[in-house]
Amino acid sequence: MPGRVVIFGWADSIHVKKWVQGTSERGWQIRLISLGGEPVPGAECIIFPRRGRWSYFLRAAEAVRLARDFQPDLVHVHYAGGFGLWGARCDFAPVLISVWGSDVVNLPHDLIHRFIIRRALRKSARISATSDYLRQACVRLCPEVSEKIDVIPFGVEIPAHVAPMPAPPVRLCFIKIHRPVYAPDVLLHALAAVRVKMPDIRLTMAGAGEMTPLLRRTVSKLGLERNVEFPGLIPHERIYSLLQEHHIMVMPSREEAFGVAVLEAAACGRPTIASRVGGVPEVLQDGKTGLLVPPGDEAALAEAILYLARDIETCRRMGEAGRTLVQEKYLWEHSLDRMNQLYESMIHGN
Repeated sequence: MPGRVVIFGWADSIHVKKWVQGTSERGWQIRLISLGGEPVPGAECIIFPRRGRWSYFLRAAEAVRLARDFQPDLVHVHYAGGFGLWGARCDFAPVLISVWGSDVVNLPHDLIHRFIIRRALRKSARISATSDYLRQACVRLCPEVSEKIDVIPFGVEIPAHVAPMPAPPVRLCFIKIHRPVYAPDVLLHALAAVRVKMPDIRLTMAGAGEMTPLLRRTVSKLGLERNVEFPGLIPHERIYSLLQEHHIMVMPSREEAFGVAVLEAAACGRPTIASRVGGVPEVLQDGKTGLLVPPGDEAALAEAILYLARDIETCRRMGEAGRTLVQEKYLWEHSLDRMNQLYESMIHGN
């Protein structure tokens, strides 16, 4: 029978929201304790104001006390850094830590933060990772935790009906925060090369961030004003409809822990051109559900875009294969099933 779970995590994270709502719908009683963000339906929410990185230290004792008062059967920590500090102090229930990427892949240089993350991983009863890439990152960081890691992908919902490929011109979409790690600048330079041979190619550069002003200047410098549009941040509930307005998603990231956006595109019957980094090759079958290119390689990215943009039938075939892959391996309900099973096994000591 479902029990009581305390979740430490950022309330505004779409990942945390989905896990909270999904486990709540399975009958678990959830208390979410966060630093910043808005309350999440399906959980009793306690949200401390966030005032810098020291808030994790300053709120640790109170967060742990509130977690203990809930009398949980389990404590689930999302992100080993920061919230892991709280989880490591919970000695009243088994602790599960979910790692998300930057917490175990791009560790900061300061020894205190690294110590906190390693301590959190070592003291946890179990660790969940969304990809084998992240599992290996945890093992490199703390070899002694290798036997207590479960790989549970972050699955996606699949729409009952998918819109057919739109009419020409070919439309690409980029849906990421405008930060260097996601390489939107690389995409713009690749697009400039593609436009020489396909003048009508279109790109929707969704999202916003620190690079947005630079990207707008780059579009002007490269003469891409007629080819690129910037719609701004897209609400999560609009992602699927946006994807279906396009032919191909492009994700030229320099780093990716998992690549859930690839699965979202596949669920909509759209192929993805992505960098061969991190956990992406686990969810994108090169040549079957999309194309993989070296990170930062503008020429290779342009070549891949031209290859698919010139062959919409191949785009359609790859999109169908991606949708089948999601149905077989990456449905959100299957991810919930596996997390539910892990909760049960931790609580009952199986």
